[in-house]
Amino acid sequence: MRLIRNKYLQYLLVGVAFLLPVLLRGVPTATVTLAASMVYTAIAGLGINVLLGYSGQISLGHAAFMGLSAYLSAYLTKQLELPFILSVLIAVAAPLLIGLILGAIAVRLEGFYLAIATLGFGEILRQLFIEMDWFTGGFSGASATYPTIFGQTLTKNGMYTFMVCLLVVLMMLVHNLVHSSTGRAMIAMKSSRSAAMAMGVNVFQYKLISFAISSVFAGLAGVCYVHFFRHVDPTVWTAGLSLNLIALVVIGGAATVGGAVVGAVVMHGLPELMKEMPIIGEIPGLPLLIVGILMIIILIFYPRGLIFVPRGIIDSIKKRFGNAKKGEV
Repeated sequence: MRLIRNKYLQYLLVGVAFLLPVLLRGVPTATVTLAASMVYTAIAGLGINVLLGYSGQISLGHAAFMGLSAYLSAYLTKQLELPFILSVLIAVAAPLLIGLILGAIAVRLEGFYLAIATLGFGEILRQLFIEMDWFTGGFSGASATYPTIFGQTLTKNGMYTFMVCLLVVLMMLVHNLVHSSTGRAMIAMKSSRSAAMAMGVNVFQYKLISFAISSVFAGLAGVCYVHFFRHVDPTVWTAGLSLNLIALVVIGGAATVGGAVVGAVVMHGLPELMKEMPIIGEIPGLPLLIVGILMIIILIFYPRGLIFVPRGIIDSIKKRFGNAKKGEV
């Protein structure tokens, strides 16, 4: 039982579950593509969870950070023919610098004001994606290739495996972060800024750290996207994607490492599953409407997120059996 409760083992099992589409024979390519969408949004969602769930900050510009890293990585690997690892470092450094700037801005802005500021920043970047056609390809977008790592060029399944391994590593890193002094300072800052400052927490420093970490995760997600789908255009990196990232964190479970993964699986997988159902899948838009209604209903009864649903069911069963035993006595 103690082994099952080991968090690192749980994260590894998540990775194994995601690898099943490439390990099992006869799985359609569309399934791998769907799973890849879950993985790269889960990576970005982990970053949003550090920012929103643990630090109490909000950003509506992270989709643009993902796009910036995607364009950079595509340009550096295909046009300049730089090594993939070096390209990733450069591509992630750009949103990291922007995240530090936003972190500095966040010291003076809170709540809706911060959300609007980050939204505007993201829209500026998206407009630049359209105007800088020499770099981004404009509305036509830019193309990329499967990366070459240590002399081995990855296939589609190989790139997907790389993404899954990256997700597992990032989950472990976030777990370690949360249980460190830095994580405890972020949680204190989220609970009460005044109380955190009274305890000696440097709010400015930890806001910078939370924005920097979330920006790096967004950058990694963008790199994964462009090298898996091998094409990127401005229509992907809209404010809608940023809102979806926040939604999947809240739906999956804010301030939990697995919440972003659960939210990504539900938001991407459930609509596709319903599209295959008779009658429901034949009516355009109905699967998304039903999924939205189901999410609202679930969050009414489980406001902490879907990740707590199994625990809630187990607790209710234990409570019912406990009451039954008391009745027998």
